[in-house]
Amino acid sequence: MATKYALITGASSGIGYDLSIELSKKGYKVIGCSPQQFLVDQKPLEEKYGVISLPLDITNKEQINKCFEKVNEITNGKLSILYNNAGIAIIGPAIDIDEDKLDKLFQVNVIGHINVTKKFAPLVIADRGTIVFTSSVAARVPLSWISAYNSTKAAIDAYALTLHGEMKPFGVRVHSVITGGVDTKINENGSFEQIDSFYNVPGFLESVLTASSMTKTDSVSPQAYAKKVVKDLTRYRDPGFNLYHGKKAYLLHWISRYLPLWLTEFFIQAHFRQLKVLKYIATLANKGKFAKTNDKNFVVKVYKPGDTVEK
Repeated sequence: MATKYALITGASSGIGYDLSIELSKKGYKVIGCSPQQFLVDQKPLEEKYGVISLPLDITNKEQINKCFEKVNEITNGKLSILYNNAGIAIIGPAIDIDEDKLDKLFQVNVIGHINVTKKFAPLVIADRGTIVFTSSVAARVPLSWISAYNSTKAAIDAYALTLHGEMKPFGVRVHSVITGGVDTKINENGSFEQIDSFYNVPGFLESVLTASSMTKTDSVSPQAYAKKVVKDLTRYRDPGFNLYHGKKAYLLHWISRYLPLWLTEFFIQAHFRQLKVLKYIATLANKGKFAKTNDKNFVVKVYKPGDTVEK
């Protein structure tokens, strides 16, 4: 039988790493793509599973073109699975997001995947293969303090939905995986800067840090997640457009569809200790007072996920 090839972006860690393992076990020759500086983390995949590592920063069009030429050569023009998995996150109130970080977030989580899909689609069409996107329950419910990340996952889910219909005539399947809690390091390298903000009230930092730790506190392992996703992808019958995997993935989808917004917000805000913060702000606002001071001498403090808050 001809070799089946699968390309995975963001293969150096987390979900992408374990997807590489599971697809390799299913007989696919996996091409794992990550930015050059992270390829060293794919060495175990190369040595144990024969994964082919290629450098790819999906925000760089030149690198996408170079990667395509190499993949086209390796696969002889046929790609069974294109898995758009790379992703990053930023955290903080919606009105405080740094513009440069916001631009990078959309470049990685949305535009990069669209550009990769456009470039590699002919190879998938040639094999009547599958295109997959890692979306999230963040596309369904307003997870606290990560509005920009939520919007990127909703955007890529919407893109994939339209792509699903457009690729059907070619015999190509398209899936968007609505991902619940998975124990990954997506927030581990990030940070939150406490700036002069309308939200600098008691309980705010505790709530932000609780939200930043969500992948650690209510999740399944990336190994368990990858096994279930790959099981769906390799079914003879099409399992449908949206796949729901990870802790509480389908539950949160159900909540978004059948509960009123006020109740959904209440549950989410309570879970991430946000209710106290919002109530405090409302009390101040009703009195015409605000936490934001526009103090030019405000000292910026940087917090990492898992930090304790200075009292």
